[in-house]
Amino acid sequence: MPLLDTLKEWWAREAPHYVVHDLSAAAVQPAGDTGAPCLAGTHYFRLWLAEMRLAQDQAWFTTRHPAVHSLVRLRFGDHDVELPRLSGPMTLPGLDQAHLGAVVHLDHPLTPLLPYNGGIVELSAGLVALEGTRVLGEFVKAIDAVTQVLVQPPLSSALAAVGPVTRAMQTLFGAGAGRQHLGVHLSYAGEQLPQALHAGYLAVIRRDASQLSVHDLSVQQGVLRLRGVPPAGMDYMLFRIERVDERDDWDSLTSIANPFRDALTALSHGNSQIAEAHVRRAMLEAWTSPDLTRADRTRVCNELKRSYQDARNLGLGLERAPTTLADAMAGAVPLAEHAQVQPPTLDALLDLDE
Repeated sequence: MPLLDTLKEWWAREAPHYVVHDLSAAAVQPAGDTGAPCLAGTHYFRLWLAEMRLAQDQAWFTTRHPAVHSLVRLRFGDHDVELPRLSGPMTLPGLDQAHLGAVVHLDHPLTPLLPYNGGIVELSAGLVALEGTRVLGEFVKAIDAVTQVLVQPPLSSALAAVGPVTRAMQTLFGAGAGRQHLGVHLSYAGEQLPQALHAGYLAVIRRDASQLSVHDLSVQQGVLRLRGVPPAGMDYMLFRIERVDERDDWDSLTSIANPFRDALTALSHGNSQIAEAHVRRAMLEAWTSPDLTRADRTRVCNELKRSYQDARNLGLGLERAPTTLADAMAGAVPLAEHAQVQPPTLDALLDLDE
């Protein structure tokens, strides 16, 4: 059975035991951009596990092994991809026997920064309880180590690992040795709330809905509260969907950053022909990069060209010119201002004398 179908089946079976609540801006302090929708071609998003609590139970870490799973299905480039993640104690400090019964603040990324390209985004995440011996726990650690590749940018270079990770998780979950202890499955589409993919917090609590009023839930400084105090006597997970319009990891986009650096190096050595070839390659990579939003593809190209021309015209090379992609983007035109200008054609961008 496909991994997403397995997770959906778990969700359908266990959903009556959960309270799933998307907290409104009024219940979040500071509210920030809670509830703000992601705009296709403009925004990036990232899924975080903010915090969780697992009750005292002697079976945990002996015959029952906890693992946090997530699966995001989205449009990436020109096709749909599924991004699996399985995280165990190795990468989740506090998910151990010593912290049972305590609230563990994690701020653990479950996905890399992803461009939102519209269409349907499906999100499955939760805590699975895997029944078995300590050998099973070691298997979880092995998958955990591999899936870490999928949260390191750029995603385009890590996609080759998706197939093996998915098959390993299918084997693990399909063996019948696990059950979902906490979980959520949601689909987002369009730009109108509440269906739109949007920034904010999702609380998943293992408690019958009749025993808990969601109006009593809030998030204060990134921490879940029930009537103003930490929830007691219940297992829960708090997820956060981050929405940004500016990447914070430019230099990780090596297919763009490396030829840009090579262009400036060649320029500093007086090799203008080689320099132009490198900067054009950097712009072509940015123009077609699935790791960038549509808006950022032209914006990055503009900044690459501007930075290169400035360095060339002033005869600076590497001496005082931006030496990294992050340096170049630090002076970029803000996204809102960029959106008001007619985007240039690729031919115009590649003309370095224009």
